[in-house]
Amino acid sequence: MTDAEKLARIWDERNIRNTMLRFGETLDSGDWAAHRACFMDTANIDFERLTGQKEIRLDADLWVAFADAILSPVKRHHTYSNFKIEVDGDRALVTLKHTSRHWRSNDAGSVEYNQYGSYVVRFRRVDGVDAWKIEYLKHDFTWSNGNNALFDMHDPKLIEAMTRVFTPDHFAAAVSQPVA
Repeated sequence: MTDAEKLARIWDERNIRNTMLRFGETLDSGDWAAHRACFMDTANIDFERLTGQKEIRLDADLWVAFADAILSPVKRHHTYSNFKIEVDGDRALVTLKHTSRHWRSNDAGSVEYNQYGSYVVRFRRVDGVDAWKIEYLKHDFTWSNGNNALFDMHDPKLIEAMTRVFTPDHFAAAVSQPVA
Protein backbone atom coordinates (compact mmCIF):
# COMPACT_ATOMS: atom_id res chain seq x y z
CA MET A 1 0.00 0.00 0.00
CA THR A 2 1.10 3.54 -0.66
CA ASP A 3 1.33 6.05 2.15
CA ALA A 4 -1.83 7.75 0.83
CA GLU A 5 -3.71 4.42 0.85
CA LYS A 6 -2.53 3.71 4.39
CA LEU A 7 -3.65 7.14 5.54
CA ALA A 8 -7.05 6.68 3.86
CA ARG A 9 -7.45 3.30 5.59
CA ILE A 10 -6.59 4.78 8.98
CA TRP A 11 -9.05 7.63 8.36
CA ASP A 12 -11.81 5.16 7.41
CA GLU A 13 -11.14 3.05 10.51
CA ARG A 14 -11.24 6.17 12.70
CA ASN A 15 -14.57 7.28 11.28
CA ILE A 16 -16.09 3.79 11.55
CA ARG A 17 -14.92 3.44 15.16
CA ASN A 18 -16.30 6.90 15.95
CA THR A 19 -19.70 5.95 14.53
CA MET A 20 -19.77 2.86 16.75
CA LEU A 21 -18.71 4.89 19.78
CA ARG A 22 -21.43 7.45 18.98
CA PHE A 23 -23.89 4.53 18.75
CA GLY A 24 -23.01 3.59 22.35
CA GLU A 25 -22.92 7.17 23.65
CA THR A 26 -26.38 7.87 22.28
CA LEU A 27 -27.77 4.66 23.79
CA ASP A 28 -26.49 5.86 27.15
CA SER A 29 -27.61 9.48 26.82
CA GLY A 30 -30.99 8.73 25.26
CA ASP A 31 -30.25 11.04 22.34
CA TRP A 32 -32.46 9.03 20.02
CA ALA A 33 -32.14 11.40 17.03
CA ALA A 34 -28.35 11.08 17.16
CA HIS A 35 -28.69 7.33 17.66
CA ARG A 36 -30.90 7.12 14.55
CA ALA A 37 -28.21 8.99 12.58
CA CYS A 38 -25.85 6.02 13.09
CA PHE A 39 -28.03 3.83 10.82
CA MET A 40 -28.88 3.56 7.15
CA ASP A 41 -32.59 4.17 6.53
CA THR A 42 -33.17 0.42 6.44
CA ALA A 43 -31.04 -2.03 8.40
CA ASN A 44 -30.81 -5.71 9.22
CA ILE A 45 -30.88 -6.30 12.97
CA ASP A 46 -30.04 -9.55 14.74
CA PHE A 47 -30.63 -9.42 18.49
CA GLU A 48 -31.80 -13.04 18.69
CA ARG A 49 -29.69 -13.87 21.75
CA LEU A 50 -31.35 -11.03 23.66
CA THR A 51 -34.88 -11.02 22.24
CA GLY A 52 -35.36 -14.61 21.08
CA GLN A 53 -36.44 -13.21 17.70
CA LYS A 54 -34.77 -13.99 14.37
CA GLU A 55 -32.95 -11.38 12.28
CA ILE A 56 -35.18 -8.64 10.94
CA ARG A 57 -34.90 -5.99 8.22
CA LEU A 58 -36.75 -2.80 8.98
CA ASP A 59 -36.87 0.96 8.90
CA ALA A 60 -34.27 2.23 11.35
CA ASP A 61 -36.83 4.61 12.91
CA LEU A 62 -38.74 1.57 14.20
CA TRP A 63 -35.60 0.03 15.65
CA VAL A 64 -34.64 3.25 17.43
CA ALA A 65 -38.19 3.54 18.85
CA PHE A 66 -37.75 0.03 20.26
CA ALA A 67 -34.36 0.98 21.78
CA ASP A 68 -35.99 4.03 23.36
CA ALA A 69 -38.86 1.97 24.77
CA ILE A 70 -36.71 -0.77 26.30
CA LEU A 71 -33.77 1.33 27.50
CA SER A 72 -35.24 4.65 28.64
CA PRO A 73 -36.60 3.24 31.93
CA VAL A 74 -33.10 2.07 32.99
CA LYS A 75 -29.79 3.83 33.50
CA ARG A 76 -27.21 2.38 31.13
CA HIS A 77 -23.51 2.37 30.36
CA HIS A 78 -22.07 0.74 27.23
CA THR A 79 -18.35 0.30 26.64
CA TYR A 80 -16.69 -1.10 23.53
CA SER A 81 -13.24 -2.57 22.94
CA ASN A 82 -11.15 -4.92 20.80
CA PHE A 83 -12.25 -3.41 17.49
CA LYS A 84 -11.40 -5.41 14.38
CA ILE A 85 -12.20 -3.33 11.29
CA GLU A 86 -12.00 -4.68 7.74
CA VAL A 87 -12.63 -2.03 5.09
CA ASP A 88 -13.51 -3.08 1.54
CA GLY A 89 -14.19 -0.02 -0.59
CA ASP A 90 -17.41 1.58 0.64
CA ARG A 91 -18.26 -1.27 3.00
CA ALA A 92 -16.72 -2.41 6.25
CA LEU A 93 -17.11 -5.35 8.58
CA VAL A 94 -16.46 -4.68 12.27
CA THR A 95 -16.31 -7.02 15.21
CA LEU A 96 -15.92 -5.71 18.73
CA LYS A 97 -16.49 -6.58 22.37
CA HIS A 98 -19.05 -4.85 24.56
CA THR A 99 -19.95 -4.52 28.17
CA SER A 100 -23.52 -3.30 28.59
CA ARG A 101 -24.51 -2.27 32.09
CA HIS A 102 -28.08 -1.50 33.14
CA TRP A 103 -29.39 -0.21 36.47
CA ARG A 104 -32.88 0.38 37.82
CA SER A 105 -34.18 0.63 41.33
CA ASN A 106 -36.74 -2.13 41.86
CA ASP A 107 -38.19 -4.52 44.41
CA ALA A 108 -37.75 -7.71 42.34
CA GLY A 109 -34.10 -8.55 42.96
CA SER A 110 -30.80 -7.05 41.95
CA VAL A 111 -30.78 -3.47 40.68
CA GLU A 112 -28.25 -4.35 37.96
CA TYR A 113 -28.25 -6.37 34.76
CA ASN A 114 -25.02 -6.63 32.76
CA GLN A 115 -24.08 -8.26 29.47
CA TYR A 116 -20.59 -9.15 28.29
CA GLY A 117 -20.32 -10.04 24.63
CA SER A 118 -19.76 -8.88 21.09
CA TYR A 119 -21.20 -7.07 18.13
CA VAL A 120 -20.79 -7.83 14.44
CA VAL A 121 -21.54 -4.70 12.44
CA ARG A 122 -21.56 -3.98 8.73
CA PHE A 123 -21.11 -0.38 7.74
CA ARG A 124 -21.65 1.41 4.45
CA ARG A 125 -19.97 4.65 3.44
CA VAL A 126 -22.45 7.42 2.66
CA ASP A 127 -22.34 11.10 1.77
CA GLY A 128 -18.73 11.15 0.65
CA VAL A 129 -15.56 10.06 2.32
CA ASP A 130 -16.12 10.46 6.05
CA ALA A 131 -19.63 9.22 6.88
CA TRP A 132 -20.24 5.55 7.71
CA LYS A 133 -23.60 4.13 8.76
CA ILE A 134 -24.76 0.80 10.13
CA GLU A 135 -26.55 -1.48 7.67
CA TYR A 136 -26.34 -4.69 9.75
CA LEU A 137 -26.10 -5.05 13.51
CA LYS A 138 -25.75 -8.32 15.39
CA HIS A 139 -25.66 -8.21 19.17
CA ASP A 140 -24.56 -11.21 21.18
CA PHE A 141 -23.41 -11.84 24.70
CA THR A 142 -21.20 -14.55 26.09
CA TRP A 143 -22.59 -14.22 29.59
CA SER A 144 -24.74 -11.94 31.65
CA ASN A 145 -25.33 -11.39 35.33
CA GLY A 146 -27.89 -9.67 37.43
CA ASN A 147 -31.61 -9.15 36.99
CA ASN A 148 -32.91 -8.96 33.41
CA ALA A 149 -36.36 -8.24 34.89
CA LEU A 150 -35.18 -4.61 35.01
CA PHE A 151 -36.71 -4.45 31.53
CA ASP A 152 -40.44 -4.21 32.12
CA MET A 153 -41.87 -6.43 29.38
CA HIS A 154 -45.39 -5.34 30.43
CA ASP A 155 -44.76 -1.64 29.77
CA PRO A 156 -47.35 -0.54 27.15
CA LYS A 157 -44.77 1.60 25.30
CA LEU A 158 -42.41 -1.39 25.00
CA ILE A 159 -45.20 -3.77 23.97
CA GLU A 160 -46.29 -1.35 21.25
CA ALA A 161 -42.71 -0.94 19.98
CA MET A 162 -42.12 -4.72 19.93
CA THR A 163 -45.40 -5.25 18.04
CA ARG A 164 -44.23 -2.83 15.35
CA VAL A 165 -40.66 -4.23 15.16
CA PHE A 166 -41.01 -8.01 15.32
CA THR A 167 -43.42 -8.64 12.45
CA PRO A 168 -43.56 -11.43 9.86
CA ASP A 169 -42.85 -8.85 7.14
CA HIS A 170 -39.60 -7.78 8.83
CA PHE A 171 -38.46 -11.41 9.27
CA ALA A 172 -39.25 -12.14 5.61
CA ALA A 173 -37.46 -8.98 4.46
CA ALA A 174 -34.29 -10.04 6.29
CA VAL A 175 -34.34 -13.37 4.45
CA SER A 176 -35.20 -11.91 1.04
CA GLN A 177 -32.75 -9.00 1.24
CA PRO A 178 -29.74 -10.07 3.27
CA VAL A 179 -26.93 -7.58 3.71
CA ALA A 180 -24.02 -8.77 1.61
